[in-house]
Amino acid sequence: MLNQSNPSPKKRMLWTENEDKLLQQLVNKFQNERLGWKKISQSLRKQGYDRNTKACRERFFNHLDNTFNKTELTTQELDKLFELIKIHGNKWTCIAEELNHRTDQDIKNKFYAHIKKVFRRLLKATFQTTESSIMTAKLQPLLISSIFCYENELDQKQILIQNDMKDLFQSLIRKNKSISQGEQIDEETREQVKQITTYLDKENQLYLQNKITRKQNKQIIKTKHIIKKTQFAHNQFQQQQILKKIQMKQPIFVCSQKKLEFPIMDLDTKFQNDFNQFEFDKILENGSLFQPQQIISSVPFQWHQSSYKLELSHQSELSYMAIQSNSYNYSTIWNI
Repeated sequence: MLNQSNPSPKKRMLWTENEDKLLQQLVNKFQNERLGWKKISQSLRKQGYDRNTKACRERFFNHLDNTFNKTELTTQELDKLFELIKIHGNKWTCIAEELNHRTDQDIKNKFYAHIKKVFRRLLKATFQTTESSIMTAKLQPLLISSIFCYENELDQKQILIQNDMKDLFQSLIRKNKSISQGEQIDEETREQVKQITTYLDKENQLYLQNKITRKQNKQIIKTKHIIKKTQFAHNQFQQQQILKKIQMKQPIFVCSQKKLEFPIMDLDTKFQNDFNQFEFDKILENGSLFQPQQIISSVPFQWHQSSYKLELSHQSELSYMAIQSNSYNYSTIWNI
């Protein structure tokens, strides 16, 4: 059964009575001019109706132009249509010339609509489902068109269909072209419908996937083109700026100079502070507890005695250290 996970096809906007009247007026105005349909489409869009040239042309010839026959196909015309398709394939212009003054687009639309109706009724009779309309709507028109075209008519737009599947589908449609709604089918026909449905589902999914890939590749190419165009414009601007500087005799390449700042290290102060810390640690190693002295890291080195009194045995050492701190004879310091 056809995969129903894909979203439903986009619903077409129906033409309103005001649109038809405006289209008829525009056709009378531009029908003899070059690029008339393009001008008609542009005029409709200015009025707020988003219709392209193809939609305008098909709407006029299939519904508004009274010079062509637009009635439903009779049984005799339908039989003749299938015979003409055997001869001409999907060359609709040649077929329309032999079908009672009808347009090629009208014949094409009526033929594919009839095929979908027959296939929809075959699906309903085979799978006993009420969703046969949704299933047939998911079939891409190009898939059905490729089944009824000749091998020499294949191009990049057509889908390559296996010959046995193509013959099976055509045979089912021709044999059941007059099937009525709710009509039962035999077991052989039911198996053939299941077989062709599985194949069409696979090809339909593959076509949709390739369609998305082609669209993505097209977008990538478009993005690369925009980037290349932007870079070219930027290079052109830079060249103009260089030429302008040359004309004005200004320097072309200018780089900002930055002053490097290195930290200044006062070796004398650092050495003096390290020595004072060494002497202070030496006093602590003698085993006497006292309140640590407050050290000010400056030159000359100074001690600020705390409120606690040191023992007499350490006062002399402290005095000695204070005397030595005022000396800058580094060679004698390490001899103590």
